Amino acid sequence: MDLLRDVMVTLTILTTGLSAGVLAGFGYAVIPGLTRAGADVAVAGMQRMNSAILNPLFAVIFGGGVVFGALTVWAGWGSGLRWWALAATILTALGVVITMAVNVPANNRLDAAGAVRGDEAARVWTRFTAVWVPWNIVRSVLTTAAVAVLVVGLLVG
Repeated sequence: MDLLRDVMVTLTILTTGLSAGVLAGFGYAVIPGLTRAGADVAVAGMQRMNSAILNPLFAVIFGGGVVFGALTVWAGWGSGLRWWALAATILTALGVVITMAVNVPANNRLDAAGAVRGDEAARVWTRFTAVWVPWNIVRSVLTTAAVAVLVVGLLVG
């Protein structure tokens, strides 16, 4: 059971860390970079990223923190790590819930705008970022906190 727990903990940390990195990267580089490029480029670029990110690798990375985290809780139930893993899994799951409830619908609205230019692109981008950015910060903080909780759990558990 120790080997299974160790594998699950490793997969949980890797997938949660990668997910936190992707979310944070969008916050501090991708969205600001698109904004600096102008609304015409930003809308079209984000629309393309929305379709590109829907792939099996991202699904494993993004959902892995919850799935592997739950398995870590189960596999580590007899150890001090279980409560840390449970807390991290809950934090990660909250990030997924925010994604599905806020960020994905914002992405869908952006995609539905189609090929917009000029003032219309500026309005679409402003509406998109007004919702998407603050909630991306929240989910970035949650998933980063989940990684920290897992590391602390390993150190003290």
